[in-house]
Amino acid sequence: MDALLALVAGIQASEPLYPTLAYWPVFIAALLTMSFFNHVLLTIAFGGSIGKLLTGLRTIRTSDLEKPTIGQATRRWLWGFYYIACIPIMMLTGTDMDHLDIAGLRIVRRVDVRRLKG
Repeated sequence: MDALLALVAGIQASEPLYPTLAYWPVFIAALLTMSFFNHVLLTIAFGGSIGKLLTGLRTIRTSDLEKPTIGQATRRWLWGFYYIACIPIMMLTGTDMDHLDIAGLRIVRRVDVRRLKG
């Protein structure tokens, strides 16, 4: 859902420029802007991206179960690009990489956070 949202933002922002050379830079800039807004700013404000919030998930700090700081959310967002690039290599080599504890964060169900804080 989050990737689709970023793609739609890129398409909408760049559509008027379609036949020109400016199309791809505008598309990428809009896609990255929406991705940052969704994965970083919404996560520090509400505890998750739109996709996570709609599915009952939250991103929390492992240390105190609170919402991530902007630094933690940004590191996790940047790590996602590296992780996506590594997926084909991991599939070909049969290796696995734990990406869930990046920047001291975990993705959990909202009901579990309430129970733990309880």
